[in-house]
Amino acid sequence: MAKVVLVEACSHSPFLFLQPEQWNEVRAARPPAPRNPEMSEEDNLLQHARCMAAFAELAKRLDEAKPDVLIVFGDDQSEQFDFNNFPPFAIFTGDEYEGYRTLARQGIVPGTSREWAPKTKESWVTVKGHPELAKELLLGLSRRDFDVSFMMDLPNKEHGMGHAFMRPLHYIRPAFDVPVVPVFVNCYYGPQPTAMRCYQFGRAIREVIEASPLDARVAVLGSGGLWHTPGMPDSWIDEAFDEATLAAVRSGDAKGMAERFDAAGAEPPPEYADAAKTRWIDGGTGMYAGIGGGTGETRNWIVAAAVADGRRGTVVDYVPVYASPCGMGFAYWDMS
Repeated sequence: MAKVVLVEACSHSPFLFLQPEQWNEVRAARPPAPRNPEMSEEDNLLQHARCMAAFAELAKRLDEAKPDVLIVFGDDQSEQFDFNNFPPFAIFTGDEYEGYRTLARQGIVPGTSREWAPKTKESWVTVKGHPELAKELLLGLSRRDFDVSFMMDLPNKEHGMGHAFMRPLHYIRPAFDVPVVPVFVNCYYGPQPTAMRCYQFGRAIREVIEASPLDARVAVLGSGGLWHTPGMPDSWIDEAFDEATLAAVRSGDAKGMAERFDAAGAEPPPEYADAAKTRWIDGGTGMYAGIGGGTGETRNWIVAAAVADGRRGTVVDYVPVYASPCGMGFAYWDMS
């Protein structure tokens, strides 16, 4: 029988893949964010070191869990899907996929010429899928009243698998030697699934895994978040919002995490009336359906937390990186 052996969640901000000496340079090229404190290079070095230490802890936990397969919950930011078709949930069922390990674009400053990074052994990698588990998830979720899309291959092979599924593995499994089942959750583009639906989705996935006849040790990763809208004018970090999310991790209350997320996004924020900011909130669809932007990736934490529902999690660290700005979170649930 298949068994969930570990659940993890972490941020995947591009700042985590830049040198900390570059952070203020990138910050200076973005719209003003006066609500964020100015950070010195020394501050950035210390914050970067904390993030790397947190990744190292997650890598250690994943190695100790000895998984046969890793399920990653992530969002697609028009890397494979577009407005011709954007499902709330989808599963990759193919044998393998390719993608950039970290950053697909060369250069770091928005607004400058940023060519595609070369597809070298150092930047581009092939990752094995796990069709058997992926198909069991697809069928099992269908029988539990979830209508989930699927892809047997990537529609956009030139870009490769989206960053949400690639970046975290660069630090927590740099050999990319564990088969991965990418599970797409629409976090950016309204109308997104509610957090409560994400909670139900994660619970159902746990049921399907535990009912599976496969002899497999399954690890789970929620990728993205926490609070961030880094390109939006007057971007900031709601640390209280993130701390409430992390409190739910510590208490094992995935349902409470979902309820709080939906309540916070029940009405459009005041910024939604500003035409310059709407696309950071609804993804440019004109359909508000709850918290969007980078913060919407908290849905991936909710799905992961729901897989571990009832288990108290451990928050490895929370680092409010004001240079981005992004609340960088790192957590795990021991399922042994």
